[in-house]
Amino acid sequence: MSHIANPSKYTRRYHPRHSLAKYIINQIELLELRPQAIVKKMGYPLKHTIPAYDRLRHVLSNKYLGLDGSYMDKYFTADEFLIKLFAVLEIPYQPFAEDIAQIKYDLAHHFDTLPKYSLRAEVDFTFTSADNWRSCGSASNFAQVHLPSGFAKLDDAARESVIRDSIFEHYQQYEGSLPYDGIIKGYRLTIEKSNHVVDHEEYGLPKSSSI
Repeated sequence: MSHIANPSKYTRRYHPRHSLAKYIINQIELLELRPQAIVKKMGYPLKHTIPAYDRLRHVLSNKYLGLDGSYMDKYFTADEFLIKLFAVLEIPYQPFAEDIAQIKYDLAHHFDTLPKYSLRAEVDFTFTSADNWRSCGSASNFAQVHLPSGFAKLDDAARESVIRDSIFEHYQQYEGSLPYDGIIKGYRLTIEKSNHVVDHEEYGLPKSSSI
């Protein structure tokens, strides 16, 4: 079934990113159901109408139909929400069970396919023969730059912004205060996949024109 090109007042707030979501939204349009009516039929209490509607909108706009646990409440699990929604919209669940299983499969393997990013400062330390290897190893830990969880899932522009902010914060914190007279010369982003380095990128210092 094709998705209605010009959604009405019933569906204009949904922005599907999955073909199954488009099918569901098409059914909402045909039944002329407002979101308040849908969540009421699903069994949500009146006082929870707005959060329930927010969840409905999120699920129908989410790449994984909310099965990634990105929007939860105490009333339904991710699976239960879809099953109940299908029942309310008079959509038979079984014909779409394979599609839903595929979404779950993609989720289970999604994080395995994401590259791993690590950001480190290139630091010149002044070690002497009197310094033991444990101390030298501990000093190198100061070169590691923290990247937030979910960094690999960001788009290119967002990742670049995070990298620059992280470099700036690290440089502000450690320049001139590293052990063994450590001097930060620059930064390197390393990208790994399947435990192999596949790419890297060099960054200058925040005070230079190159960053």
